Amino acid sequence: MSSVSPRAPDASGSMAICRGTAIVAEGGGQRGIYTAGVLDAFLGAGFNPFEVAVGTSAGAQNLSSYMVGLPGYAKRAIAELSVTPSFMVPYRWLGKRGVLDLDMYFSRVLEDPDYRFPCGEVDRLAGRRRLVIVATSRSDLSARYLEPDSDTLLTYMKASSAIPFLYKGGVPVGGDILVDGGVADPLPVRKAHSLGAKRILVIRTVPAEDMNSSWRQRLKILGLHRAMPGTMSEMLARHEQAYEEAMRFINRPPTGVEVVQIAPESPLRSHVIGSSSDALMADHECGCRAGEVMLEPLRDWFDRTSEGESSRTGTVCRESKQSDVPAV
Repeated sequence: MSSVSPRAPDASGSMAICRGTAIVAEGGGQRGIYTAGVLDAFLGAGFNPFEVAVGTSAGAQNLSSYMVGLPGYAKRAIAELSVTPSFMVPYRWLGKRGVLDLDMYFSRVLEDPDYRFPCGEVDRLAGRRRLVIVATSRSDLSARYLEPDSDTLLTYMKASSAIPFLYKGGVPVGGDILVDGGVADPLPVRKAHSLGAKRILVIRTVPAEDMNSSWRQRLKILGLHRAMPGTMSEMLARHEQAYEEAMRFINRPPTGVEVVQIAPESPLRSHVIGSSSDALMADHECGCRAGEVMLEPLRDWFDRTSEGESSRTGTVCRESKQSDVPAV
């Protein structure tokens, strides 16, 4: 197995940047392999016009790979690193390591030649594109929007992925303890807008009309939605408020703002954790198809002028044919 290296610069660096555009990626654990498929299709076509990228949890990891031009990297990390026997061990619930071994995962990303992420490539984005990773302050459950450099990238990604009660303690960053960004801002479309984006592409890991977010689904799968401790109940309430606000923004964007979604047509085969290899590969392929379907409409969207046009939203589903894709 060979180590990863950035793609030629035209996949992520030298392509013309469309000002006022953003790409937003939802979390979802291993379901993020669908997002990886969408972005692999984009990278294969040399498509990255986005000025801003904002991601939560697995979405942040996917966008980090996309922005530095690493086709196939996120797929491998999810399909290989997150399925190792030591990554999720339920009986560690009472131990110091927690159920999810993010320390092992990010140690491999830092040190293993087969999975090493070229963190230095992130510094090349400075002044041209903005990569924003969403985490949550454990103290007040507010969102933290982190813009990484080569020294902080893996710490910020780890913080954004630190699912409360499964990765114990959270991740220390700047005097604060941070946990999963999905608590405070699972769909950071409003943050993208606050950074100047008028055209926002959102990649989801649940069907577009599904109000049962991936973070709530994590709790159901793990049996944590029943008799939750008070802190978890507060986190879920914060998450659901943010999720509802994001969905209102997506469905009724402000005047002058356009939002397009890429989302599965039906629930993905993979789970947040504990997915089979067949399910992961199937969902990656679905993501690739969705990304390929959207390439031409998205190019048209970015090519045309937005002057005088009203806000609107659109969605492409996993199994959509070209003729089914709504005008964007």
